This record gives sequence, C-alpha cells and structure tokens, in this order.
Amino acid sequence: MISISRRGFFTLPFMVAAILMNPVALSAQLTDDQALAEARALLKSGREQVVREELELTKNEATTFWPLYEKYRNDIERVRDRQAQMISRYLSAYDSADLSDNLAKEMLDEHLSIKSDLLKLERKYLRQFRKTLPEAKVARFYQLENKLDAEIDIALADLMPLFEAS
Repeated sequence: MISISRRGFFTLPFMVAAILMNPVALSAQLTDDQALAEARALLKSGREQVVREELELTKNEATTFWPLYEKYRNDIERVRDRQAQMISRYLSAYDSADLSDNLAKEMLDEHLSIKSDLLKLERKYLRQFRKTLPEAKVARFYQLENKLDAEIDIALADLMPLFEAS
C-alpha cells in the first residue's frame, strides 16, 4: 500500500489486486480485450478519485485543470496501450516457450521507447499544468501520478516471469 498523503492511505481499486496480482488472471485478462478495458476503466476512475481528493483544487483551478488532465491521461493511455500490447505479446510467447534473442531485443527496445515517450508527455504537459496551477500543486500532482504509476508497476513486476535464455 502506498501512502498518498499524511491524511490517509489509498490502494488502487480492487481490480489491481484481482487482476494484476494473480498471474493466471493477468494472462487470461490480457488476452481478453473487454476484461482488460474494464479493469483499465476502474483504474482510471480510481486514479482520478485520488487526484480529486488529494489535489484540493479551488473552483477556478478545477475549471482549467480537469480538461487538461483528461487530455493528458488520454495521451498517457495511448502509450500505456503499447505497454499492454507488449506485455500481452510477451506472456503469449512465454506461455508457448517461444522466447528468442530477437524477441528479447524487440521487447527491450519497445520498453525503453515507452519509457521515453511517457517522459516526453510528462515534460510536454508540465508547461501546461504550470499555466493552470500554482507550482506546489503541480509538484503534488506529479507526485501523485508517480506514486500511482509505481503501485501499478510494482504489481506488474511481481507477476511478470523473467525472460528465459534459450
């Protein structure tokens, strides 16, 4: 569990535990587009709820922040879609014992490309968030995003099997 603020704790919706913490369920869910979409929708609503509760925006700040936030999250999710596809492809190859050096290279290159693209988006939107919120709230927002991403990444890392040398 990640401490989001001094006031309390937040855990992502129960779907993280139900889907991401169960390797059998993850493998099945990642191949089932509808179930994955539902899980991601729950994660999205849980993330937004945390941001709403923890950012404490004024009415004027909220008016400009939320449309920008929606655009930001949509752009982030397009990159995260690539990550989900990469994980699904890897699990499929792992399950069929079809791991090769070529696949390892492709996966590593894609992983680093995804990380780079996410960082580019964070930098791009930082300028825009700074125009809508005081710097302390922008910093808090990015802290919240990083903590929520870390919780998801930890769950994924715990269940991903390591690449087997052929």
